[in-house]
Amino acid sequence: MKIDRGLWFFWALALTGSALASPLPVKKTTLVTIPATFTVDAPPAKVWEAITSVEGFGTLTGFRAIGVAKSFAKIGDAVPAQVWSDSGRLVVTELVPGKELRVTWEPAKGHYLCSKRIVLSAAGAGTGVEYWDRYTDDQPNADENARQVAAETEKQITAFRALAAK
Repeated sequence: MKIDRGLWFFWALALTGSALASPLPVKKTTLVTIPATFTVDAPPAKVWEAITSVEGFGTLTGFRAIGVAKSFAKIGDAVPAQVWSDSGRLVVTELVPGKELRVTWEPAKGHYLCSKRIVLSAAGAGTGVEYWDRYTDDQPNADENARQVAAETEKQITAFRALAAK
């Protein structure tokens, strides 16, 4: 009698209750979200140009690009970068010209998740910016780290406003 391998696997799974020798480990992690809303004294087109430039994105987010890339132009654009002691790449996951930019950080170590979302809108003679920084942190000092990132974000917003308004 010949037994189909697929059926054999499911029969064995039903008997043992698991396809693995032991349960997978689960690690608790915190999702940190740092939202910011601010205005820039420049028209939306100028702010869009600044935020999609590698320099402007880095000024707002703290990432340092490595290499020759000058801007984010389309979904899938990837730029090698560094932040703190991590290296990896920034990948554009959403781009609505003049309106919204989403970028995911893919750290080389791959042990956490990070994404940035920036939405622009006209605000009188200037531009309204909604910015979200989201990342996971599984360290015991996640709250302290989040406060430090929030303080850095305030400084980076100030620097970005000056850069975009030039």
